[in-house]
Amino acid sequence: MIESEYKHLRVRHKLDVAIVGFTTAYLQSEDDATKASAELFDLVENQDVTKMVLSFEGVRFVSSSMLAQVIKLHKTLTKAKGKLRLCSLSPTVRDVLHASQLDKMLDVYEDEAAALVKL
Repeated sequence: MIESEYKHLRVRHKLDVAIVGFTTAYLQSEDDATKASAELFDLVENQDVTKMVLSFEGVRFVSSSMLAQVIKLHKTLTKAKGKLRLCSLSPTVRDVLHASQLDKMLDVYEDEAAALVKL
């Protein structure tokens, strides 16, 4: 799959880092989570991405299924000696990460510029 074929993600590159955003504000259905995660894993498995900034800019709601996929992505990248950083979380999404204590496991940054520093 090439970048232009992604329907659930916006992808651009800055040097060796993939900067990835979502095309929908609501990642709540199982179907949305499955499709978005398939595209995320395509980047890692078929496009050789090992450094990723995952921007939640514009995302208003994230389901537990989607969070599970983010954790799986984090583990996959870590195993490949890569990095995953999250940024631009809405207050609602940030609260969900905090309540589930995932903000302690994941690297969360205020914005894309901060996430890109020393990545």
